[in-house]
Amino acid sequence: MTLLTSRDNPIIKTTISLQKRKGRERNRLFLAEGRHLVEEALKSSFTVRWVLVKEGVHCSGSFWELLVEQKVPVYQVSSRLYPALTETQTPQEVLGVVAYPEETTDFPPIDPTFCGLILHALQDPGNLGAIIRTAWAAGIKTIFTTPGTVDPYGGKVVRASQGGVFNLRLFVRPLDAILSWARAGGVSIWVADPRGAKVYYQADLTGPTLFLFGNEAHGFAGTGLAEDRTVKSLKIPLPGGAESLNVSIAAAILIYETLRQRGVDGG
Repeated sequence: MTLLTSRDNPIIKTTISLQKRKGRERNRLFLAEGRHLVEEALKSSFTVRWVLVKEGVHCSGSFWELLVEQKVPVYQVSSRLYPALTETQTPQEVLGVVAYPEETTDFPPIDPTFCGLILHALQDPGNLGAIIRTAWAAGIKTIFTTPGTVDPYGGKVVRASQGGVFNLRLFVRPLDAILSWARAGGVSIWVADPRGAKVYYQADLTGPTLFLFGNEAHGFAGTGLAEDRTVKSLKIPLPGGAESLNVSIAAAILIYETLRQRGVDGG
């Protein structure tokens, strides 16, 4: 296995550049730190371009067999240089470099059980990652983000998703384009709003459904939309007096209410 020791090595330079959004978008690559995330990538439709391991790591077992099976290049990195490649204070000893999925202008198909999320202008990577993780757990396959939302392939998002980013489809689309597609397809669009007229469990969520979540600071008001026949608001009760819920918590509540109404028991 090749040992990399120079910061000027092209593999090293490219890997370090992926810590910035500009580098990720230029190379169409992103980082997956730790065996768990790399393994989720290997089991998915994503392509792992190469894996870097800290000098001295024992390379054996089923994880390494999977790398060999998929013919993923593996490089050792000197102990002195390895910390520069990672984004965490306590770096894990395995770092994967993963290719972006192929770009598409298509929208996903709509069937009677369709359920997806629109995340508009979210700024906190932890929130986005947590929502992706919850959606993955609940079996939701489609998440839209709008321009201006934090990068879904940033390191903090990928780590917070715990592998969810590899197990659903992420679409970046303008909000008006998403809404036009949804309306044409007969999808109900619901927004979480503390001032909503209907409590979330009073809504019928059994048909094709999209939940729209706005920016952490401004919520529904930040979308610039007005409630109408196709965009309707849902209220999550806050009897304790708090002004709002964290957006990832609100998303989880609505996602799992949808499963409850549809009789999904995990079996």
